[in-house]
Amino acid sequence: METWDYVVVGGGSAGCVLANRLSADPSIRVLLLEAGDADRSPYIHVPAAIIRCVGNPSLDWCLLAEPDPTRHGKVDLWPAGKTLGGSSSINGMLFVRGAHADFDRWAALGNPGWSWSEVLPLFRRLENSEVGDDALRGRDGALHVSRLRTTHPLGKVFVAAARECGIPHNPDYNGASQEGVAEPQVTQRGGWRWSAARAFIAPARRRPNLRIVTGCTAEALLLEGGRCVGVRARRRDGSTAQFRASGEVLVASGTLGSPKLLMLSGLGPGAALRALGLPVLRDLPGVGANLQEHCNSLVCADVNVPTYNTESTGPRMLRHLARWIVAGDGPASSPYPHGVAFLRSRPEEPRPDLQMLFGPFAFDFDERGIIPYGKPAVSFVVNACHPESRGRLRLRSADPSAPPLIEHRLLDSDEDLRRQVAGCRIARRILGAPAFRPYVEREFLPGPGREDDAALADHVRRTSFLGYHPVGTCRMGPDEAAVVTPRLQVHGVAGLRVVDASIMPRQVAANTNAAAMMIGEKGAELVLAERRMSRAA
Repeated sequence: METWDYVVVGGGSAGCVLANRLSADPSIRVLLLEAGDADRSPYIHVPAAIIRCVGNPSLDWCLLAEPDPTRHGKVDLWPAGKTLGGSSSINGMLFVRGAHADFDRWAALGNPGWSWSEVLPLFRRLENSEVGDDALRGRDGALHVSRLRTTHPLGKVFVAAARECGIPHNPDYNGASQEGVAEPQVTQRGGWRWSAARAFIAPARRRPNLRIVTGCTAEALLLEGGRCVGVRARRRDGSTAQFRASGEVLVASGTLGSPKLLMLSGLGPGAALRALGLPVLRDLPGVGANLQEHCNSLVCADVNVPTYNTESTGPRMLRHLARWIVAGDGPASSPYPHGVAFLRSRPEEPRPDLQMLFGPFAFDFDERGIIPYGKPAVSFVVNACHPESRGRLRLRSADPSAPPLIEHRLLDSDEDLRRQVAGCRIARRILGAPAFRPYVEREFLPGPGREDDAALADHVRRTSFLGYHPVGTCRMGPDEAAVVTPRLQVHGVAGLRVVDASIMPRQVAANTNAAAMMIGEKGAELVLAERRMSRAA
């Protein structure tokens, strides 16, 4: 049994950054464990093939939640990437850091080191961006951030119509301010998806001090005398193995995977663990709690020009794929959004509290994944940036192969519902603006007759879906209910950190993948700083 300096559990967005940064020092031996396969699937690399990634059990854990009583018992698919790159290999590629105030709030909640001014250098270190101000954006990082290679003509119409509704144009929502309407920024290079695996693992793969083991699922942490000393994992062939760490184990299995692994290891809510026959090595009631997600609501309309959902059939799809292979542009290079806006649901809001995405196609989401619409259409997706509703994740059984139990009342908060309704009204105003009017044939969601707040609230409850941005289940904080300290160390357990989106105390506005990679950067910085201090001592 080999011993490593650091064992990173999970090759997702944060785990890839961790493995890269730690193994950059040739004296540090790093093991990266990933339950999925290497990121070889062509569906990963073609941006428009996201509909083949989400809900695909070879790339996605395909977790199902319990019925949501706030949305008429709807059962949601909760995707989570199961491949190198994690969810960055199957997501919509939109790059959003979050509002400056989001990180200042994390610091104000008792987490020194996490304010905007302190995390900005981490974001800049990650990025190789063609957008924005040199003082705010990174230019030589590994993560390529670019404009769309091809923008549908209605993307520019959306920006013009939003401006007609009084929404200012913002050339960089990841810069000095988030507010306004903008062109999207995406994690792509030359029209190809640029996942965390492409950015951080591909250039490090040949390092002799980095070993990457795929098809190996962590089932429990090894704890001895109050210290985490390694991981027990199951290989694809059913055999088990132990991997030991002389330094630390860094859990980066994501918002849905990290709390599950902690609870299977006896770290979590004591009564719940005992009820499943699991030993309680550390009673941590916050493990699995504080689950946050963005609720997404739709306004959709048929239009009189071709849109991308009508381009996904037989010969057209092959033509677009050929264009993408040769030139890296065209519809195959397209993620969902062709326009982005950060808005206030009402004038008195102190800062933007809504995100709006515009797409030149329409779709639906259910437990199968993403379902395209058959006619030329456009969609506006709105979400409340900082939801008040909370959920939780629990173990279904003590069997590591059993999926976790996910409970989330997505519209439990009246304020969340109000914001979603307000966002739908703003989307309707943009759809009715002079710039858009020549292209609109009919609105079909919410549709005619749904004008008052009650009708729109019913529309939101019946049709809303997840933003695929889960966070918070291993919350960072100094209090007893928190799971990790501001240095990402699990409270009361030596040699163990959680380094992924599960540590976020509050949601960011609004997509979470950029912040997850920043957390990986921060985690590596903390680990290396402490290593230097211990060696100096």
